[in-house]
Amino acid sequence: MADSDISVSAPGRLRLCEFIQDERDRILEEWTREARLLPGAQGLSRPRLLDHLPDLLERLSYVVETVHTGEHRTLEDLPEQHALDRLDAGFDLQEVTSEYGLLRACILRLYSEHVGERNAAVLVREMLLFSQTFDTAVGTAVARYASTRERTLVALDRISEAALGTEDLGTFLPKLLRVIVESTESVDSLALLLREGDALRVHAEVGLEEEVGRGFAEAIATERRPKELRSGPHGLQALYGVPLLYDEEVIGVAYMGSRTAPEFSNESKLLFRVMVGRATGLIVQAQLALREREALARVRAQEARTRRLQEVTAALSGAHTLEQVARVVVGRAVHALGAASGSMGLLTADGQYIELLEATGYTEEELRPWRRIPADLPVMFREAIRTGDLVLYETKEAFLADYPVWKGEPTAEEYGAFATLPLKLEARVLGALGLSFREPHVFTQEERDYMLVLAGQCAQALDRARLHDAEQRARTESQLALSRLNVLMDTAPVGLGFWDTELRYVRLNERLAEMNGVPVAEHLGRSLREVLPLLAPTLEPLFRQVLERGQALVDLELKGETPSAPGVQRYWLVSYYPVRDVDGTTLGLGGVVVDISDRKRAEEELRRTAEFRERFLGIVSHDLRIPLTAILLSSNTLIRSEGIPERQMKSIRRIITSAERMERMISELLDFTRGRLGGGIPLHPRTANLGHICRHVVEELEAGEPERELRLKARGHFEGEWDPDRLAQVLGNLGKNALAYGLPGTPVDFVLEDEGDTVSVAVHNEGPPIPPERLSHVFEPFQRAVEPHTVGGLGLGLFIVEQIVAAHGGTVRVHSTEAEGTTFTVRLPRRRAPSAGGA
Repeated sequence: MADSDISVSAPGRLRLCEFIQDERDRILEEWTREARLLPGAQGLSRPRLLDHLPDLLERLSYVVETVHTGEHRTLEDLPEQHALDRLDAGFDLQEVTSEYGLLRACILRLYSEHVGERNAAVLVREMLLFSQTFDTAVGTAVARYASTRERTLVALDRISEAALGTEDLGTFLPKLLRVIVESTESVDSLALLLREGDALRVHAEVGLEEEVGRGFAEAIATERRPKELRSGPHGLQALYGVPLLYDEEVIGVAYMGSRTAPEFSNESKLLFRVMVGRATGLIVQAQLALREREALARVRAQEARTRRLQEVTAALSGAHTLEQVARVVVGRAVHALGAASGSMGLLTADGQYIELLEATGYTEEELRPWRRIPADLPVMFREAIRTGDLVLYETKEAFLADYPVWKGEPTAEEYGAFATLPLKLEARVLGALGLSFREPHVFTQEERDYMLVLAGQCAQALDRARLHDAEQRARTESQLALSRLNVLMDTAPVGLGFWDTELRYVRLNERLAEMNGVPVAEHLGRSLREVLPLLAPTLEPLFRQVLERGQALVDLELKGETPSAPGVQRYWLVSYYPVRDVDGTTLGLGGVVVDISDRKRAEEELRRTAEFRERFLGIVSHDLRIPLTAILLSSNTLIRSEGIPERQMKSIRRIITSAERMERMISELLDFTRGRLGGGIPLHPRTANLGHICRHVVEELEAGEPERELRLKARGHFEGEWDPDRLAQVLGNLGKNALAYGLPGTPVDFVLEDEGDTVSVAVHNEGPPIPPERLSHVFEPFQRAVEPHTVGGLGLGLFIVEQIVAAHGGTVRVHSTEAEGTTFTVRLPRRRAPSAGGA
């Protein structure tokens, strides 16, 4: 091995094998620049273009080095892998051989520049081996390229044949898998998954468990590149998958597995990728064709639905009543939506019930319990009305899961799908339309939209029918009301009239014409001033007020003269009110007139009689006081005299007691007269303490009724500007009243409360309540709370209480029940308002 010794000792590492190792990057750079000129290489990235060449150069240097070492080395399968990759990249055979030629030329050119003329003889053997190795690599690559290309073309032809004549994926995909299995070595398991929404679903598979492949497929789809597993689960030795890419979108994943081979050859993986690539285009075409057919079917279905909707609309246009609308809706809607049976229910006006208006496909016996059901009954109608949305069940099982009470019911068990449509008008739900289908049914979005449109048309028709029914009822009621008005105006004992906005008579009855002293015909069309010139200045402002304010004037008393009796004063009780159209427009005004002239004369006569009586009582009471005072003075003088026998003393005491009682009665009569005729009971207010006044009154009452218990409760401050004598009179009257009417043996309570600017005192007794019909009259003169009574007096005590309290600017109220007894509550302001009564 002299040559070897010479070459080893030669300077500059002149060996070809060493040159290739040292200058690999330079060689690849030169080769890349020249290879870019090849058509197939122009679109490749640098990593894809270089492919296996770095490893090929390294392996080539090892083979050339065997000239010196005597070892046996080969390029192994690198030329085959390179050929397969170039076939996968779309290179033709000439481009593959050109790559190798460029690589050989680059190495030799650069090596020649490196060694020059030195030691050329020493390197001849390396050059010979280099050329032989290169020729072997080219031959191997060409052979592998040609055989693989032939297999690929055959497989692609078979795939095209499998796709020929069918656009149905269900038919094409199993054929595709059989071609792949038969064309690829060691493949015994295969699956193809297509994307549906966000998930991958298996559309065809051979010998591969779905649980194994699904997670593997998801990883391939996520990484968007081929993926290989070795020693996989469930007995798989190898698993290889690729994404189905179309327009940079992953439409699916295909993977193959082997239980015999530990790995797939590069040729098998290339062939698999090529076949999957071709299949991707065919799958996309089939999907597009399927979508086109589905779109066409949807268009035709939509056209059919539109025709049926037009038929329903046309039929509804001729339906005027609710029953007619319901008959059209149920009959047509069931046919239009392909249902087996249907029913319509409407909400009652109060929203408490659903009334069945129409049904088809059910027997009368089945319908009888559903004619009127509570609105909150757990049925689909309730949900549709409550939510205002479709309620759909595509299977019987789904329906029974939500409504288990229907299990075993023929109306549910005989059907496979259910739908309830809300009959919705804007935000108001009128009712619902229920449909039942014999078989399970998937409700597409187009069907759902159609249902809502159909339900909307039905709701509008129902609303029109309701308006029609309401109009008919209104017309009937209007005619009936007009008839009743005519009867009322003809028979009413009061005057009735209607005027327009110009105050012209529109209508009146005979009674009003008689009051005015003008015939009915001479009223109509004429103004108020023309008919009643003397009353017009009084009436016209009132009429204008009613028209402008839109508010009624009720129970006004008017007086004046009429054309039929000039100079005679007459009185009327009148009420005037605005008359409006249904839209609120004021059409005029109406009036009710009652002639109260006779009543006013009778009232005046009664007033004069009562005034005379009250004045007479006042005069008599005043005049009686003089002799009564003389009697009391004389009696008191006698009772203090000595020597009068006891028998005469008792008579004198009876005289004094009777005289004092008469004096109280005369005082009450005088107070009554002042309250009714004299401008109110006179007061002399000054600073006083209501608590002290009340305590003094309680002590006086206790002295007169020692056997009864009187209780006083006071909390707070009770100073104010009052007439203490008059308040003592108020409290004394209330206390005597409580003692007189209270249950014997029960206490009488006086309770004072400090309420800030006001104070209150409540007098309470237990015992029989004041009858409800007398409660509103207890403060009237000469009235008693209970009849028959055994209490003396004139029945003026509570009247005087109210008059004194009112003169102080306060109030007095009574509350009386069986359980709580009777309580009189007086509430007084601490300072009397300037407008309060009294002198």
